[in-house]
Amino acid sequence: MDIRVDSSLGIEGEPDKWVHSACLLCSNGCGMDIAVKDGRIAGVRGNAGHPVNFGHLGPKGEHGWVANNHRQRGVLPMIRRRKGQPMEQVGWAEAMDFFIDRFRAAWNQGHENLACYNSGQLTLEEFYTLAKLWRGGLQSSNIDGNTRLCTATSATGLMANFGADGPVASYADIDQADLLCLYGHNVAESQTVLWERMLAAKKRNGGRIIVVDPRRSPTVRQGADLHIQLRAGTNVALMNGLIHLLIRRGAVRMDFVNAHTVGFAQLQAVTDDYPPERVAEICGIEQIVLETAADWIGGTGKMVSTVLQGFYQSVEATGASSLVNTVHLLTGAIGKPGAGPLLMAGQPSAMSNREAGADGSYPAYRNPHNEQHMKDLCALWNIAFEDFHPEVPKDILTMMESAERGEIEFMWVIGTNPLVSLPDQNRSRTILEKLFLVVQDPFIDTESVALADIYFPTAMWGEKTGCVTNAERSVNLLLKAVEPPGEARTDLDIFIDVAQRLGFADRDGQPLIRFREPRDAFDEWRRVSAGRPCDYSGMSYELILEMGAVRWPCNARYSRGAERLYEDLHFWTGIDDCESYGADFLTGNKHTRDNYRHIDPAGKAFLKPVRYRRQPNPVTEAFPFLLNTGRLVYHFHTRTKTGRSDFLNRRAPHAYVEIHPEDAARYGIALGDTVEITSPRGTWQGLAMVVDTMRQGELFIPFHYGQGLEAANQHTWYARDPVSQQPQFKSAPVALRKLSFGAPEQWLLDRLRELDGTMVTPFAMR
Repeated sequence: MDIRVDSSLGIEGEPDKWVHSACLLCSNGCGMDIAVKDGRIAGVRGNAGHPVNFGHLGPKGEHGWVANNHRQRGVLPMIRRRKGQPMEQVGWAEAMDFFIDRFRAAWNQGHENLACYNSGQLTLEEFYTLAKLWRGGLQSSNIDGNTRLCTATSATGLMANFGADGPVASYADIDQADLLCLYGHNVAESQTVLWERMLAAKKRNGGRIIVVDPRRSPTVRQGADLHIQLRAGTNVALMNGLIHLLIRRGAVRMDFVNAHTVGFAQLQAVTDDYPPERVAEICGIEQIVLETAADWIGGTGKMVSTVLQGFYQSVEATGASSLVNTVHLLTGAIGKPGAGPLLMAGQPSAMSNREAGADGSYPAYRNPHNEQHMKDLCALWNIAFEDFHPEVPKDILTMMESAERGEIEFMWVIGTNPLVSLPDQNRSRTILEKLFLVVQDPFIDTESVALADIYFPTAMWGEKTGCVTNAERSVNLLLKAVEPPGEARTDLDIFIDVAQRLGFADRDGQPLIRFREPRDAFDEWRRVSAGRPCDYSGMSYELILEMGAVRWPCNARYSRGAERLYEDLHFWTGIDDCESYGADFLTGNKHTRDNYRHIDPAGKAFLKPVRYRRQPNPVTEAFPFLLNTGRLVYHFHTRTKTGRSDFLNRRAPHAYVEIHPEDAARYGIALGDTVEITSPRGTWQGLAMVVDTMRQGELFIPFHYGQGLEAANQHTWYARDPVSQQPQFKSAPVALRKLSFGAPEQWLLDRLRELDGTMVTPFAMR
């Protein structure tokens, strides 16, 4: 990818200074510098020397900085003394006293009466501190991150084959690949800079791109050489069909399989039941499309596969994602330049959360069912193992269901907006309204803050120092550029304060959390991660600044980080090494150490079979359409930041629904008409986008919009993958009807041209 410095400045002339940072508005982790003028953030520019983006920025990265200066930033804590009363501003001392009183009152009923739901937006140092507070101090299993909604399956999919989390390949491998396979990954909209890098690699290498997606997305239109437009919910059938053909055609490297994997016979026995004619029927594709994909995959050893929400947000998520890894193991396309699976993250610091253990994992990918792993962690934290209660963390939807039953009364929400992002929005609202809710956020006007009993104002990007890990293990350092507004505090400061007030101590009576500064938290993390897959022991702030970004593991063996994992083809699957003993793909039942002992692959990778099962809650006569949800290039998650940028918001100010032209004709619907979508869970109203992105009988709504009738998550539901517990956002049965005629506004016409390929998004291919 060429060097090009993109920039956006809100001032005339030069700023007072430029400060090193990275973008936090997708999982790419693009390096950038922050412009500071008169103590305020005044713009950004891409970092030409950064190994991820070479100065390029996407639309969100280029224009999202204006959110820092928005008038709705929180400057003082607020409390609601009783339900139904308005919130009032108070000082930090009073707000913290109120928090601790209510926290202790809930704790008196048992530590599982409290829950924590955090974000993929914090720094590594903050995630680690929160994990230490919640696991080492409170010792509760009720902690999760909103990474559950976008990246949980990345972790479980990797563990299923390789024994531990950790993206295998890197962006450097994309540069060298001859074939890119994008499974449910609309990269042209979710990661525009990465898309530029993919297109540059394709042109330079004379390569090909396969896209697996029910939509003819901008990614398909701009770069696909083969589009597998399968029915939603048929990912496992597709992957089994590809593996069937690879085996039938002799494209499997049996020498590699025998030397480095276990489970081939069981895998073959299952995939024998997926001949191409059956798979084509299940997936709703032409058989020649499947066969062509198998030919291309079996014909190259330099293949990189990326996986994202189209595979993750499904009830078959872990199984389907694991099969992508299996394809690489069968063909030997792993552990070498230009080859490997990249199970992507959706958020910029989701990897940091998975590493540090403030979501569904334990710090440094330790196994909570491995007694020695937990003893080691207790020794590092200087707490008594005999009093420690390691428990598998609960996912957010399980916690919501527990709260619905009255088993959780107190929820601490940190840096996320669950009222918009969680499925089944109306049900989720009812649950959150009954809880004692604490919301810790930079902004005072989010939908979730409106329900809060306590609001803590926080510093955000540009206002604190810390590290974040991107989707390919590259660790960025974000330096503080300006002070946060008013009395807003960093999340790190709040966590340390809470731990002190609750009296969390180690076995010597010293504070459990002794550090105060991000650098000191990072140094402790280096010690905690040493010897584990995400080894930071050789990393430092200085090294990150020197290199721009450093991929873990970084240690004595990889003093400047590792470009890819498993070059020695030894995997983290040993019984005393692995992060998990595995789970049944269909039921989610966890395997025990005794179960694992019988199959311990001792460093070989797993080939695990998965059977396709019909999706739950299919369409009916009353609800004949299947609703899909997803992202837009101009917005991130619930628009808490990007919705405050006039530049971004003008290009997508409202939600809309994509309708196939033949379906639109049957209902008398034209571009710009107002339509209604109903389901047993709610009602959506918005504008019609008539375009052939979807298959007939399927609809698409971007999920970013949380206000009133525009919220797509009214129709999604609590169904989820049994292993990763990631919700199924991609298929909800709904009904469609026209409400009124409309004349399309310019933004809607521009979006149509982006979708039908007559106008290319300038950020995607400039």
